[in-house]
Amino acid sequence: MQGAGRRRWQVRSAGAGLAVALVAGVLATPAAAEGPVVRPAAADPCPAVVPVAEVTPGLVGEGLTVVRGTTPKPFAVEVLGVLPDGIGAGKDMIVVEVSDLAGGHVVDQGGGGIWAGMSGSPVYVGGRLLGSVSYGFTSANSPIGGVTPAADMLDLLDLGRPAVRAAAAVREPRQVALPSGLRRQVDARAAAAVPRGGLQRLPVPLSLSGLGPARVARFQAGADAAGLSVLAHAGSGRAAPAASSPLAVPVPGGNFTSVLSYGDVTVAGTGTTTAVCGGQALAFGHPYALAGAVSYGASTGSSLAIIRDDTFGAFKLATVGDPVGTVDQDRTSGLRARLGVLPMTVPVTTTVRNSTTGAARTGTTRVSARDLLPEVAAYAALANYDNVVDEIGDGRASSRWVITGTRAGGTSFTVSRTNAWASRDDIAAEPAFDLAAALDALVDQDDEAVTIRSVALESNVTGDFRQYRVGKTEVAVGKGAYKVRAAVTVKAGDTIKVRTTLKAFRSSTVRRVVSIVKVPAKTQGKSGLLLVAGGQATLLPGEDEGEGEGCFLDPTACDEGLADDLDAVIKGIVSAPHNDDLQISLLLGSEDDEDVRTVKDLRVRQRYTVTGAASVGVQVRR
Repeated sequence: MQGAGRRRWQVRSAGAGLAVALVAGVLATPAAAEGPVVRPAAADPCPAVVPVAEVTPGLVGEGLTVVRGTTPKPFAVEVLGVLPDGIGAGKDMIVVEVSDLAGGHVVDQGGGGIWAGMSGSPVYVGGRLLGSVSYGFTSANSPIGGVTPAADMLDLLDLGRPAVRAAAAVREPRQVALPSGLRRQVDARAAAAVPRGGLQRLPVPLSLSGLGPARVARFQAGADAAGLSVLAHAGSGRAAPAASSPLAVPVPGGNFTSVLSYGDVTVAGTGTTTAVCGGQALAFGHPYALAGAVSYGASTGSSLAIIRDDTFGAFKLATVGDPVGTVDQDRTSGLRARLGVLPMTVPVTTTVRNSTTGAARTGTTRVSARDLLPEVAAYAALANYDNVVDEIGDGRASSRWVITGTRAGGTSFTVSRTNAWASRDDIAAEPAFDLAAALDALVDQDDEAVTIRSVALESNVTGDFRQYRVGKTEVAVGKGAYKVRAAVTVKAGDTIKVRTTLKAFRSSTVRRVVSIVKVPAKTQGKSGLLLVAGGQATLLPGEDEGEGEGCFLDPTACDEGLADDLDAVIKGIVSAPHNDDLQISLLLGSEDDEDVRTVKDLRVRQRYTVTGAASVGVQVRR
């Protein structure tokens, strides 16, 4: 129902925003509450590099990566050629073939090919660093891969000077096509023809703790839709490092985990450390989200196994290890971590109580990536709901969340909201993403930069599903009789009485609600409709399935996007309709208007959530 004065609330999930949001959502400037803790890091010397100009076919070397545990193991590497500008403008790619050394078991763990998690594995030729294994045909278990040149990666160490930063903003393709000549050479070396397409960034194995298979799959779907190259899987949790936490020292070829959040829902990407020098570390050899300046945790890790998957390719299953510092750059040539500096984090605390079973739990997730905060907050809530509810089925819930933050001028603010929920499918999803939508609105508005300091959610859940549905809707004009009408003709200043019958779920009980709407002055000649809708209505009259996700912000702001200033955004969040409201709206417009507008909006709070909708056409006489 376009132009009806109702804003669409598109839920951003990792099914819709790890999508959400994830592309822009993964990582930007630090959000906040704790940290940073700075400790001096040893200034190791930087490795000597092999210039790309010296790279020729047949050059041989050794790579390092971890298969199990924490100790790097060597594997053989032979250069097949160089792709000029293969990674980006001015950024070449070195094409190689990997194999196991005599008695070694690295490549064979992935079925004879390069596997996800090898990203960043350093390759040495004669004691000098050639680069990192970062590209491959992961779904085909191919031994053919792409190496990011060492010189390009070491350029990240000096990133921060304006001239260098501008030059580093090269857009990096996810897939690199092989020239026909090099493809024939590669085909000849491989046991089978190289798969169609090109070399791709190796996916980042992304572990998520606290979530079941359905939630992880939803996260993966959102990441895929966002074009993020990750392999989401169940993983281990890790508490956020404290000021007194021991700091590890990364080693080239060792496990490197980029931690986006800690606690209940620990989200961490696994790769390999390429180089350590000057109090900094380099890893991955390709971007995670190409987000530029970022702030999220950097840790070691421990590999449990290389998991073979004929559909998505083999990947490393690893746990998050001790912290080493903070990843502060996510660029075309890889990740850069500042050692000895712990990341700032935002606490997301959720408390869920189940009145049916008596179960209750409080959980905490600390988010180091501010732009991922809405998505992670939603999944933190989902994790706790799933733990306490412990079933998929009918249910009701009440929720209250509180968000605190700081405005651009340093002034503190607090936003809170209560709501009610009912679901026949998944009672956790809607309240979780209601919180995410509010966070997203606060941090994504264009008026001023805000820093979120804390997020807290409390919710009571029951398995006793109850809900009203909008049934027969009768209207009367002035002193006229109530009738079910398709349309009414009125005068400006007239009173429209609305009698709505609400039917209880699987019950003969009905409730009748009478509302009075006065037609505003100066509306002569306008037409539109009288809309009666439940606060939890998922589909409005005339809408196609999936078109509307409900009304979240101020319903008088008609599809123009977010409000222009932060105060309006906050007001819209706080004053938005509740799911247990029966909302009666009069929407009018002229024939030459592009949209109709809400001219009257009434809300009547009910005992349970209300779904369904009805409408009556309205014509105001001239």
